[in-house]
Amino acid sequence: MRKEMRIKLIKELIASHEIKTQNELVSLLVEKGYDVTQATVSRDFKNLKLMKVPCKNGGFKYSTEAVDEYYSLEKLQRKVRDAMISIEEIHYFVLIKTFPGHAQSFGVILDGMEIDGKAGTICGNDTCLIICRTPEHAMSLRTMLESLR
Repeated sequence: MRKEMRIKLIKELIASHEIKTQNELVSLLVEKGYDVTQATVSRDFKNLKLMKVPCKNGGFKYSTEAVDEYYSLEKLQRKVRDAMISIEEIHYFVLIKTFPGHAQSFGVILDGMEIDGKAGTICGNDTCLIICRTPEHAMSLRTMLESLR
């Protein structure tokens, strides 16, 4: 089996089954007629950057979904530390002042994240305006962003 096909099948199986161990995935692949070893699956898991997330019925399963959120938070933290000059909460809004040329990347990262109460962003060259659904959401978002410094 070619690596690309195996990776695609692993993604499909992870999305459609609660796979809790690499050996469970090996068994599923073998059932589908693919001869793979646990070592091969382990390398594929590392390449896919899979994470374990909570299952609905307890325990943990492998997932690709939480990975994007994790790396977005990691990217946001890096951006906050590297480019944020100041942050201000104004009623329904959070205003981030950045070094010139960095506001758009803040918007891209924030727009890609599921943040409770965030309606959207408007960004210029050095200013990112985050529109929140309530003043409480704005306060919570500002607090979260400040904690990333």
